[in-house]
Amino acid sequence: MATRRRRKKSSGSKYAVLVLIAIITLLAVACGMFYANGRSKKDVGDTKGSTPKEVSLLDESIEAQRLVDTILLQKDNWQLIENDHGKKSVEVEESGAKVQINQRNLAVGVPNSTSLTGAGAWLQEKVEKAGLEYISGEMGKYKKWDAFIAKVGVKVKAGDGSKEFVTDTITFFHNGNLKKADKDVKDLPEEPVAEPEVRQYKGKIAIVIDDCGADMASVRTLLNTGLPFSYAILPDKAFSSDVLEMVKSKGRVPMLHLPMEPLSKSAMSEGSRTVLVSQSAAQKQAMVRKALQGLPGVVGVNNHQGSRATADKATMKAVLQVLKNEGLFFVDSRTNSASVARDMAKDMGVNTARNDIFLDNSTNVEEIRRQIYKAFALAEKNGSAIAICHARTNTAKCWQQYAAEFKKTGITFVPVTDLLY
Repeated sequence: MATRRRRKKSSGSKYAVLVLIAIITLLAVACGMFYANGRSKKDVGDTKGSTPKEVSLLDESIEAQRLVDTILLQKDNWQLIENDHGKKSVEVEESGAKVQINQRNLAVGVPNSTSLTGAGAWLQEKVEKAGLEYISGEMGKYKKWDAFIAKVGVKVKAGDGSKEFVTDTITFFHNGNLKKADKDVKDLPEEPVAEPEVRQYKGKIAIVIDDCGADMASVRTLLNTGLPFSYAILPDKAFSSDVLEMVKSKGRVPMLHLPMEPLSKSAMSEGSRTVLVSQSAAQKQAMVRKALQGLPGVVGVNNHQGSRATADKATMKAVLQVLKNEGLFFVDSRTNSASVARDMAKDMGVNTARNDIFLDNSTNVEEIRRQIYKAFALAEKNGSAIAICHARTNTAKCWQQYAAEFKKTGITFVPVTDLLY
C-alpha cells in the first residue's frame, strides 16, 4: 500500500509540472495575442513637420522581453545569462524619427547534445506564436565558442509599410555542464541555407557600396568578387585614401560619400564634417570642396545620411553647383522620400540617378541575399535599378558567398555611371 501511495504522489507531481508548463505557454500566447493586436498603432515613418518625430517603444519592448523570458524559462535545463540591458535611442533613417527602445543581450547555455541551430528554430517557432518578430538568426561566436545568434523584436507601422526593431539578441552556446537532453529541439544542420528560387532575370543593375573607408577587409572582399560595384568613400576615415587607391587600381568607380544633415541633427555620424542646412552657401561649398580634395580622383558623389539636407533646395543648389563645376555626377541615396536632389541635379545639368532599394538593412546573410533578388526583380520590371549596400562584414560575406550564383542569373551588373541621366 505504501508503495502505491508513493507512485501516486510521483504521478501527481509530474502532472503538476506539465500543468505549470501549459499555463506558462498559454500566458505567453495570450500576452502575444494582446501585444500583436496593439503593435501597429505607432508610426515611425511619418515625415510630416520639420521637427523629427519621437516615438517611444519602451512599453512594447519591455513587454516583448517579458514574453521572451516566459518562453526561455520553459526550459529548466538551459542556463540564461543577461549580459546587457538598457534604453537605447535608434534613428529611422528614412523619416528621421527617433525611437526609444529597450534592448538587451542574453546568452543561453544549452547542453552539448542540443543543436545550436535547432535551439534557434525552437525559439523562432515560440516567439512567432507569441506575436513577436524573429528578425534574424545565424551562426557566430560567443567568447571563444561556436554560437547561434538570434535577434527577436517588434514590428511597427512605418508609413505605408512596417519596420522591425530588435529588443533581444539571444546567443545560444554549448555548456558542457548541462546534461539533461532536449526532446523537443530538432537536430538541424548547424548552417542551414534557405535557397530562394533562382531563375533567369533581364535588366541592368548597379550596386553602390556605401560607408567605405573605415576598414579595408570588407572592400577587398567585395573587389575580389569581380563584380563592377561602385564605391562611395567617407572622407577622413582611417583607410579612406587606401580604399580610394585600391578601388582605382581595380578600375572600379570611386565616389565621395558626402556627409549631409539628417532630420535628427543629434544622429549625425560624421560630426563637424557634415554639410548642414543652417550653413551659408559658401560654407557648404567649402566643405564639399574640402571633402573632394581629400579624395582626389573620385568621379561622383552620393549623400551619407542627408534626409534633411537633400530635401532643402538651398543646400542642394550649393552642393550641386560645386559638382557641376567639377564635372561630377550626383546619386541621390534617397534617405528621404521628400528629397529634391535628383530633380534639381537634372535642372542644373548635373548627371544624376537615384537609389531604388537598400540591400542590407538586416545583417543576416540570407536576408541580404533575398533582398538582392528583390533588386534583380526590380531591375527586370523597370529595365534597370540602382541598389545601395554597405562595406560591412556580412554584406561582403554575402556577395562573396553567392557571387557565382548571382552571375548565373542573367542580370547584367554595371557601374553606376552606366545608369546616369
